[in-house]
Amino acid sequence: MSNSSNKNEETGFWDWGKGLAIVIALFVITTLSVVFYLVSLDYYMVSENHYEKAVEYQQQIDRIEHARDLEKSVEIGHASQDIRIQFPDSLVALEPVGTVRLYRPSDSNLDRSFKLSLDEKGAQLIPTAELKQGKWLVQITWESDGREYFEEAAVFL
Repeated sequence: MSNSSNKNEETGFWDWGKGLAIVIALFVITTLSVVFYLVSLDYYMVSENHYEKAVEYQQQIDRIEHARDLEKSVEIGHASQDIRIQFPDSLVALEPVGTVRLYRPSDSNLDRSFKLSLDEKGAQLIPTAELKQGKWLVQITWESDGREYFEEAAVFL
């Protein structure tokens, strides 16, 4: 009898069984807390019409692929006081119709849109005098010969 009472005195209150029970209880409490927290969060769809957005995004991917498949790409650059857009002769002959969008990543209030209007040499100059200095994305969307195209380039003023 003295042998068994001696064991209780050696192990004390904390034996491995009680420790295991406490660890399991803490794990269950933590897991349930996380579950209840996640269930209580507001969740919403980013877009109600996500299918239409996916189709629209696929069309944008197709426009980019069409532009990459061209023999010569559209050249976009900054020349003195203008942004210069130069279409290759093969595209000028097809009379492209579209828009040029100047997108300012840091401030959407500064964005500008222009009708694509090429001169006889296939170029369009957009004056930069009224544009703030910094990074601009020149985005060109056009249609010619029944296909849609998209080209984008960064320009630093």
